[in-house]
Order: sequence, then C-alpha cells, then structure tokens
Amino acid sequence: MTGDIKKPSMYLDQNALDKLRKIGTDNHFSALKDKYSFVYSNSTLREIHKAGVNADDSEKIAEFIILLTKLEATYFQLPDISSNFDARPYACTDTPCNVYLKFLDEDLRYDEFTQPMEKIGLAVHNGIADYDEFGDIQISSMLSLKDFLLDNLATLELENANCTDENTKSHLEAYIDLCHQRMQLLELQLYDFQIGVRFMNENFKEANQDQSMSKAFRDEYRINVDNLKKIEGFNALNRIFAYLDEVKPESFPQLRELYKDIFDEDKRVFNRIFIIYDFLNLIGYYPDESLNKENKFLRSNLDRSHATLGCFCDIFVTHDQRFIKKMKVIYEHFNIATKIYDIKVLDDQTSFEVLYDLSEGII
Repeated sequence: MTGDIKKPSMYLDQNALDKLRKIGTDNHFSALKDKYSFVYSNSTLREIHKAGVNADDSEKIAEFIILLTKLEATYFQLPDISSNFDARPYACTDTPCNVYLKFLDEDLRYDEFTQPMEKIGLAVHNGIADYDEFGDIQISSMLSLKDFLLDNLATLELENANCTDENTKSHLEAYIDLCHQRMQLLELQLYDFQIGVRFMNENFKEANQDQSMSKAFRDEYRINVDNLKKIEGFNALNRIFAYLDEVKPESFPQLRELYKDIFDEDKRVFNRIFIIYDFLNLIGYYPDESLNKENKFLRSNLDRSHATLGCFCDIFVTHDQRFIKKMKVIYEHFNIATKIYDIKVLDDQTSFEVLYDLSEGII
C-alpha cells in the first residue's frame, strides 16, 4: 500500500486480540497491518495485564505486547478534557513494550487510590459483602492518596530548593503554590468526605437488603427484560425510552427526564456514552454478565471505555455479543460512523463479519 493512502483505523478489544494471539501467524499480521492502522488504549493494556495476572503467566502478557508490536499498533488516549470541549485522542508512537512499562509505573500504581471509589457502582448490583468495611477502605484510600500527594509535594520542594535555573525555579514555585492551595482544599473536604461515605454506604446497605438495587429498579418500573431486548435497529434508544414510559407506573418520573444528560447536546459525546452504557446495564438491556462480582464489574467499566474510544476509530472489532448489542444502540443514537466487526482467524487468512455499518444500513 502506498504511503499517501490513509489506512482505516482499527481498534480490537481484548477478546479479538486474544484470537489473533492464539491462532494468528506472521502472515496474518503482515496482511492486516498493510490494510489497517491498528490502535490500542489504556483499557487494552489493563485487560492484557489482568489476563496475565489471572493466569499467573507473564509470558501471556508478553505475547500480547509482541502481537501489538507486530501489528505496528499505535497507543491512543483522551487528553485532559477539563478545559477542552473538543478534546480528541492523541497518539503515542512509542513501542508497545515501552508504553506498557510506563502504564505499570504511572497508571496501575494509582489503582489503590481510585478503584475503591470506582467500585461504588458494585453496590447498585448488590456486589458489596460488607458496607462498613467497604467504607473503611474508601476512606483509607483517600487518606493514603493525601499522604502520597504530600510526599510528592515534598519532593518538588526539595527539587526547587536545589534548582539554580531562575526560569525553571519560577515555574516550580508557582506550581508548588498551586499544589499547596489544592492540598488545603483537600484537607477541608476530608471530614465531609468521610461523613458522606458512611451515609452513602448505609443507604446502599438498606436498599440492597431484600434484592439488588438494579433488580428492584426494574421491578418498580415494571420492565419486562424480554420485551425490552426486542427493541433493536434504527432509533432504538428513543424506542427504549418510549417503552419504559409506557410500562412505568403513572406516578413514577419519566426515565428520559432522570437521564436527560443523554440528550443534552452541550455535553461531550464520550461522557454521554458512559451514561447510556451504564443505563442499558441498569435496565437489563443485554447487561454485562455478573455485575455483582468485582472482576466482572471492573471488566464492564473497561468495555464502557472501549465503546467511548471506539467512536474515534473507523472500525471496532469484538466478539462480545452483549457488548455489541449495547454499542449498536449507542452508536446509532449519535450517528457514529464507526463500523463494528467480528473477527474470524483461519489457517490462511483473517476475515471480518460486519455487525454494524451505519452507512450501509446494517444496524
């Protein structure tokens, strides 16, 4: 393929990568990279790392990294979006091996601080065994984060004390002042945070006494999951909300109103994708399996991230049927042109089955 022809970007989730890892050959990889420009993300690395840890097999991780290298895959992720409404993923051309090592050093190490808060969603599916202990872990993780940030601030102050370049020193001092302001704000918020954590977990504990909150929600709104799953194709999300309004008790608020951020065009698309993905799981629309189990819940969150980043690619490849059902609803709602493929790895070639192609009317 000539260098001036842009190859379509292809994002494979971990189960698709695993097919290539197990069966693919150098001939497969060569043919694929000539036709497609492959990308991967932090979510990809997390799944690769988890697969190796679960199997207690570092060689398995190495095989995935070698596969990404042979596909000449490019790492991409969203930048800090707090001040950039139109933020798009940026690409990193470093080798998959170096990117993975950086991921271990700069991303995985923060899980002890962030995952206890991420796991709050487990409570919706009654996946917390001891809410008091869970609250202790959340509070402890926040206090540990505070100590970690203070240690890093002390390191910055030492670096500043030894700095002889005036220009660099002025920037360091300004940043250190900002860090001190933020740490003071964090200190002021810690008490309210602890009270809030205890209050929230007491509410979760009470709500999940008889059955999971998600099941109770579906029962209260009179959602028949079998009928819900019949809604597919064009305009599916709006038809899902219409069905929910039709079956709910008259006194209950409309779910379209409760989830109005989904339809707020001033919100970023990738933030709205997050909301829809969780909403479809909650109402029972091809939900991810075993969301009351920690590993499955965290895996579901990674799939949600895949769906978000996938909308920036030409093609997304997956074999997960539940995931595909939700992605179709989401992508069609936002008129996203990303094609969804399933992958078949044969002895002589790799082929793809088109599962979603908006331009061809395949929904």
